[in-house]
Amino acid sequence: MESDIDKFIGDWANEEGSRLVIRKTTSRTGIVSFLSGPNGIPVVRRFSGDLPSTRMHASLRDYGSTIEVELWGPGKGFTLHLTYEYAYELDKQHRDSLIPALSRYEKDEFLEQYYPLFGRLKHYTRTSTGQNPIPQQAKP
Repeated sequence: MESDIDKFIGDWANEEGSRLVIRKTTSRTGIVSFLSGPNGIPVVRRFSGDLPSTRMHASLRDYGSTIEVELWGPGKGFTLHLTYEYAYELDKQHRDSLIPALSRYEKDEFLEQYYPLFGRLKHYTRTSTGQNPIPQQAKP
């Protein structure tokens, strides 16, 4: 039986060339990698001990319509929200899409400087549904 998280699984891309690679770990959780721009390079999360934007924990929310990706760490509040939209109206081809949004705790104002790391918050459309391996971080 398919779980709500299954509709998020796969590779997704936006018009800037950034990619989201989402893999299932349980019926309510997954791991997400964010690969920036056409070169597909993970961003360095300076706010999180310089970890790359790969293999970040995600969990299902909002009755299965959204997954929340922990950008900083469990309970820290810096989160990438990905809301699933069937036949998204603002996509010219009305494809299924993921709509991104960022949130943080109000007291963590310093995190605003990191919002641009994740590009313009444009929708992502699926490019593959498989469980292909997540790309490794490029060596400096």
